[in-house]
Amino acid sequence: MRGYFMKKIICAALAAAMPLASASAATCWKKDHVEAAQVRNFEMMLMVSALRCNTSAYDFLPAYNQFVREKRTALVEVNDALRSHFADVAGLEGGLDAYDDYVIMLANSYGAGAGGLECRDLQAIQAAANAVPASRAAIWKLSESAGIAPRIDAPQCDMAIALANDLLADEGVSGGSVGRSIAMAEGAARLPSAQARDRAN
Repeated sequence: MRGYFMKKIICAALAAAMPLASASAATCWKKDHVEAAQVRNFEMMLMVSALRCNTSAYDFLPAYNQFVREKRTALVEVNDALRSHFADVAGLEGGLDAYDDYVIMLANSYGAGAGGLECRDLQAIQAAANAVPASRAAIWKLSESAGIAPRIDAPQCDMAIALANDLLADEGVSGGSVGRSIAMAEGAARLPSAQARDRAN
């Protein structure tokens, strides 16, 4: 009996967290979108900090503007990936509003500073950002080195699937594969409760 209830809880959690049947259920973050969120967070830190520091002895606003010009293609790719995520979650129209809210949240988070970094520190980070190749991968790698984390409001998809598989395997569900986990969750969501109970047992 305990196994049945545990499986039911796992399936319900997986069905709620994973993009199973409809776009509206796609609340988790795909790996590509997580990396885009990290790069966008990094770029937003530089932008807000450049505006805050432009009257100091460590004015790097011209360097930030150069960064945006030279890395434009990579930054546009990042924004497109984030818009794709929010469109998956809220639809095309709602996704645009959600994306705008997300960017505003990022900007506001740096309004009072960037985690104790001084303008001279940020100027050095900006110089490093200008020096890396004009690719999304290079900017992401630099953001990793700078200790920047993605700001996401839901689990990363592959991590959520892996957790569900581990839990299902621990409960003695054969296979333990991603496909079986998703199939169980979908089946539990579609079947009447009595049928779902019989299948789980």
